[in-house]
Amino acid sequence: MTGWTVLDALGVGIAVLLLAWTSLLYVPFRWRPVGLYLFVPKVAAGAFTPFIAAAGLLLALVGVLRGSWWLAVPAALAAVGAAIVVVRLGLLRADPAAALGPDWADRIPSQRRGRMVGRWWGGRLPTTPEPRLRRDVVFATLPGTGRQLLCDLWQPPAGVPASGLAVVYLHGGVWCALDKDAGTRPLFRHLAAQGHLIVDVAYRLFPETDLPGMVADTKRALAWVKRHAADLQIRPDRIVLAGGSAGGHLALLAAYAPDDPALTPAELAGSDPSVCGVVSLYGQADLAAHYHHTSQHKTCRPDDPQPDWDAPPPPWVLRLFGPDVGRLKLHLAPAGRLDWLVGGTPSELPDRYAQLSPVHRVHPGCPPTLLLHGRQDEMAPVAAAQQLHRRLEQAGVAVTRVYLPPTDHAFDLLATAWSPPARTAIHILERFLAVLAATDRSSAAQPISGSHAERVALPQARSL
Repeated sequence: MTGWTVLDALGVGIAVLLLAWTSLLYVPFRWRPVGLYLFVPKVAAGAFTPFIAAAGLLLALVGVLRGSWWLAVPAALAAVGAAIVVVRLGLLRADPAAALGPDWADRIPSQRRGRMVGRWWGGRLPTTPEPRLRRDVVFATLPGTGRQLLCDLWQPPAGVPASGLAVVYLHGGVWCALDKDAGTRPLFRHLAAQGHLIVDVAYRLFPETDLPGMVADTKRALAWVKRHAADLQIRPDRIVLAGGSAGGHLALLAAYAPDDPALTPAELAGSDPSVCGVVSLYGQADLAAHYHHTSQHKTCRPDDPQPDWDAPPPPWVLRLFGPDVGRLKLHLAPAGRLDWLVGGTPSELPDRYAQLSPVHRVHPGCPPTLLLHGRQDEMAPVAAAQQLHRRLEQAGVAVTRVYLPPTDHAFDLLATAWSPPARTAIHILERFLAVLAATDRSSAAQPISGSHAERVALPQARSL
């Protein structure tokens, strides 16, 4: 009897923990530091919702059979809460017609369509042949310093025809942390298996450089890819910029301001850094909005000392994250302050913040854009992404946007193979890239007229 009592208590404890874990999905944390403390478990809850739903259902059935409502009720609530999230993501639809034209699906070759993922109920990401990975390729040497900039090349596996499209990818990390090859391997393997080339860029971080320097590194990567297009088996007019978080911000900024001399290195003057498309995964569209959204106006003081940027990570961080933490600089992520990065606050430097914000760089010549954003993003305000989307539509720019409910930041970096938000984002992303790969730049870059874009996109906006 004692054994059953212990098991009952254990079961109730697990059910309550599952319910508390699921509840995180329904709470849009907007205050610091609570949101930061709960960020990782919240992202994990979104990634593991199918397993939470299954475990909750099993415990609820056990509770009913044993007549224990203390077990059955919290377990059932956890199962229902997780299942609602999974179903909402599974029913999410994004029609790329507004960005790619009404016949977009017909332009995807059948052999590439067969390697694409379905919805979350299709199981984990399909196993693919190993791509040809070339690590630490030098794509630029900074004039006067000898500093080499590196990238990793994810080329299609042997036997997979090249699509001719390259994705130049910029990692996240609040502009001062992380590196290439940080949680993105499942996505890169999947896209390379569809014939795309992935160029994973290690751009310079703060304090080695500032935001214009990071955009300049992005354009150096674009120039290198275009110069080596023949060797890389891609077309120079089929290059897409993409990035997550800070990388999404830099991708949008570089794509929308290709000719700005303040964001272009001197050695590339007169070159063509334009792209055929840009993808933002939860990127910061408006730096001033990001400053207030992350409560930096409340928590940051002008006299705060900057950290020792060269100091080794604390022992507990090494134990928690392993030997890669030094390379990824995870211990510096909380130091991603915009007043340090930009040189002041939005009230002090409003023009500077506007110059470095994609939402203020919109013009009719912007390339086709895909915006993927969580509705409960703790790090990058979804309202700024929505404002960017509206301005792009008003300018006649081809744009597709998807707001994932109820999803937080960095949803594609954890349990990518089976995570419903990650799978939903990949489902949309791979179709966006496939159409751009199969479309000449002259037709892909032409924006749809405002009336047609509204006619196609508005019904979809209601369903999202």
